[in-house]
Amino acid sequence: MTAPRGLTVAGLDVSGGAGLGADMKMFEEYGVFSAAVITCVVTFDPDNGFYHSAEFQDADFIRQQLDSTLAIHDYDVIKSGMVGSVDSALVLADRLKNNHLPYVFDPVLVCKGTGSMVDLKDLFIENLVPLATVITPNLEEAATLVGAAELTNVDEMAEAAKAIHAMGADNVVVKGGARLHSDEAIDVLYDGETLTTFSSQKITNDLVNGAGCSFAAAIAAGLATGLSVPEAVRKSKETVAHGIAAAVANATGVGSLLHPAARCCPHEGIVVEQH
Repeated sequence: MTAPRGLTVAGLDVSGGAGLGADMKMFEEYGVFSAAVITCVVTFDPDNGFYHSAEFQDADFIRQQLDSTLAIHDYDVIKSGMVGSVDSALVLADRLKNNHLPYVFDPVLVCKGTGSMVDLKDLFIENLVPLATVITPNLEEAATLVGAAELTNVDEMAEAAKAIHAMGADNVVVKGGARLHSDEAIDVLYDGETLTTFSSQKITNDLVNGAGCSFAAAIAAGLATGLSVPEAVRKSKETVAHGIAAAVANATGVGSLLHPAARCCPHEGIVVEQH
């Protein structure tokens, strides 16, 4: 039996919670062989409130990484997170157009803890959104993509999902998570015909580093193992909820998601309802 294989194109977060490290951990939890293309390295300044700094890789080096790994493995899915520069995003788009693999696009426009937006909105809409099998924006990213001030409730999330679908993505998952003002953690999926809501009791209102990355990576891993999109989203939400409940405390004040939690230390009472 050959294990399914997944490729992540993302930044390396030295804290271990998010980015390609989170993606690879989640792939492995699903039994998916993982590999990575490094777009940037994210470091933290302990003398300045652990302010984030991202050192982006040259687009030619990213092209070299992509060409190397795509020649070595026949992947079942590609997932991208922080791509960094315009040139790097265009390199990724070009390589995606030359294969027909399922592509899970986590449109990272903001780095948690900094509040700084990356000016890639138009490029994403023109070049990557139309290639996405599944796109997974959080509330802030979805609002930015559709030109809204903010999204504050499920109805607005649903409308944003429909608008992003109209940009060309096959399936849109708008993540509510801890940012949604509700007792429940709610995400919505729109596939062009059906709107599906996934909800579970909110474990915490605190942000957890790696939750968004891991959610998208788990969806990608689910697709690689043969799950349908709704099945992959539901399982991802459940898996990440356990990881949030067991988040690892660290000096930054934003806990790191524990990826094997569903397997090694599941949290009682986590139930994902699908409507």
